[in-house]
Amino acid sequence: MNRNAGRAIALLAGIAFAMPALAAWKVVAEGETYRHEKSGYSIQYPAGWRWIKFGDVSLATRDGAPIQMILVDFRKHKKAFRTLNQDSTPAMMPQELAERVVAEATKERSLQNVEVLSDEPATLAGRPGFRLLVAYRSAVDAGSVRYREIVLGANSPQGIFIISYRAPVLHYFERDVATFEKSLATFAIVDKK
Repeated sequence: MNRNAGRAIALLAGIAFAMPALAAWKVVAEGETYRHEKSGYSIQYPAGWRWIKFGDVSLATRDGAPIQMILVDFRKHKKAFRTLNQDSTPAMMPQELAERVVAEATKERSLQNVEVLSDEPATLAGRPGFRLLVAYRSAVDAGSVRYREIVLGANSPQGIFIISYRAPVLHYFERDVATFEKSLATFAIVDKK
């Protein structure tokens, strides 16, 4: 996730909890497909969850972004990893992308005690990619809440696609992981000419 996306998520989460009427969250209807035409992806978020879009990022949550979220991020190759001051390229291998995604998230979100629990090849919307399972604590929650996050990514000629699900280990991660997997199965990438 790039620096602006991280800041936007924090800001939106604060707005959503402090002043729900000001946030542009929409409730997902059963079978509704969200399409991000500019970035070239679509996904069916879980029915009843709330979703919002900002730039090339969209996210959905059931109970609020700090509790759990599904995040979809498209990054153009130029400055794909802003916090690391690095680009990606169409020729990058999935494993290299995975390493940079973890490094970027760790630095950008000030994650602590980061542990990659699994790192394996995967297919994302029919493209070769990676699938990570990561455990960490955020700086704000140091010593308290432990999170798990599933991150998948794939390359395209235009940029990289990243989809993730994160939630606290206690209760929420296991409760909603199957729901995430159902949404993940609907994720599609449309090649832009």
